[in-house]
Amino acid sequence: MGKEIHLNPVLSTSKKRHEEPQKRKVRSDKLHDIKIPVTESMDSVLRRESRRFWNGSKTALGTEILMFGLNQIFVYPDVTYKDLPYTVHCKVDHETYQKIGEYADNWKYSVRKAAHRIFIEAYKKKQFGGLADGEI
Repeated sequence: MGKEIHLNPVLSTSKKRHEEPQKRKVRSDKLHDIKIPVTESMDSVLRRESRRFWNGSKTALGTEILMFGLNQIFVYPDVTYKDLPYTVHCKVDHETYQKIGEYADNWKYSVRKAAHRIFIEAYKKKQFGGLADGEI
């Protein structure tokens, strides 16, 4: 009897073996997206400033403020974290994400809470011309 050849190809067994698909490679320049909750007044200021200087990109402005906080500020006072409906997205590279993760480990926070703490301090410094709480 040998192999049976069916007229309908669905009924015949496939000769191909089911192999595991190859894992997809991750891009080396992939950016991590962090959503940081902000108050309504902060959101309106960020929208206004982003239209003025960043061609409407609130994400680019938020990322610039977060990077300013990481590179220029070394003391981050504790702030209350509250999940709010208004958010700003920050797109950071892997090294910056790791740096925020180190702060999160030290403070026993999540990465999002640590980024919020850094962002709020940097926002205050930018708003008040380099002065923040405790420096006056």
